[in-house]
Amino acid sequence: MYELATRFLNNFSQWHEVTLTTIKAIIAIGIMCLVAYLLSIGYIPSEISFGDTLVFLLIFVACSIVYAGLSMVLFFFGISLTPLVYLTFSTVDKYLPPHIRIGKKLPFPKISILTLCASLFLLFTIRGLLLLHWKISLYVAVTSAFIALFYYPFYINRLKIKEFGNKFENLKDIIDDPDASDNLKKFAKTKLKRLETHIKDSIQITIFLILTPLVPMFFIGDIGKLFLGYTMQKTGVSIENTTLYIKVPYASLIDLPKTTTKEINKDKIFIFKDIKVLFQGIGKNTLISYKVKNIEKQIVIPNEYIIVERIKKVEE
Repeated sequence: MYELATRFLNNFSQWHEVTLTTIKAIIAIGIMCLVAYLLSIGYIPSEISFGDTLVFLLIFVACSIVYAGLSMVLFFFGISLTPLVYLTFSTVDKYLPPHIRIGKKLPFPKISILTLCASLFLLFTIRGLLLLHWKISLYVAVTSAFIALFYYPFYINRLKIKEFGNKFENLKDIIDDPDASDNLKKFAKTKLKRLETHIKDSIQITIFLILTPLVPMFFIGDIGKLFLGYTMQKTGVSIENTTLYIKVPYASLIDLPKTTTKEINKDKIFIFKDIKVLFQGIGKNTLISYKVKNIEKQIVIPNEYIIVERIKKVEE
C-alpha cells in the first residue's frame, strides 16, 4: 500500500510539473503573439500585469485555432501539388551528374480523391480572397509549394517505415533472443537503427511542415499583420468599426463628427461611430484609430474616459 501511494505521489508530481510547464509555454506563446501584434501597430501599452493571464490564454487559443484552420487549407493545396514535386525530381535526376544522381525510380505519391476534391473545393471557395490582393495569392502559392516539397520526403519516409513494419516485425525479439546468431543480431540491429533514423527524419519533417505556414508571414509582412489582426478581433482585443462613448477632454481631440444625447451630455460624453479599436482590455489605456482624408490618426485614451459599444446579432 505504501509503495502504491509513493508511486502515485511521484507520478502526480511529474504530471503536475508537466502541466505547469505546458501552461507556462502556452502563456509565453500568447504573450509572443500579443507582442508581435503590438509591434505591427507600433504601440507599447503600460501597466500590463499577471492578472491579464486569461487574456494571454485566449490569445493563444485564438491564434492556435486560426493557424490550424489556415494550415489545414494550405496542407490540402500542398499535398495536391506533391505529384508535381515527383515529376520535377524525376526529371532533374536524369540530367544530374552520375556521382550525385539518385539512380533509382522514386515512388509516385498517391493522393486520395477526397484530398484532391477538398483542394478544388477550397480553391473555389477562396477564389475571391486570392484575387483580393496579389500578396495573398503569393503567400498561398509559396506556402503550398514548400509544403509539397517537404511532404514528398515525408511520404517516402512513411513508405519505408511501413515497409520495415511489414518485412521486419520482430527485430527487437531477435536482438533479445539468446539463441539467435551474432550475424542475425547484427542484421537486426542495423535494420532497427535504420528504422529509427526514418522515424526521426519523419518527426523532423513533421515539425518543418507545421512551421511552414508561419515562415512566409515574416517575408510577406502584410500577411502576418492580417493573421494577427484577425486573431485579435476574435479575442476582442481589437474591434473593427465600432461605436465609442468618449468623455472630454479626449472627445475634443478627435476630428470626426460627434453626437450626444440629453442623458449623457450632462457628463460631457460624446458618441463617435465607425472608429477602429486597435487595442483594449489589457493595461489602463485603449488605443483607437480613425482616418481623416488619407491620414490615419491614433489616440491613446485612459479606460475611465472611454466606453466601447459591442453589438451582437441574436438569432431567434
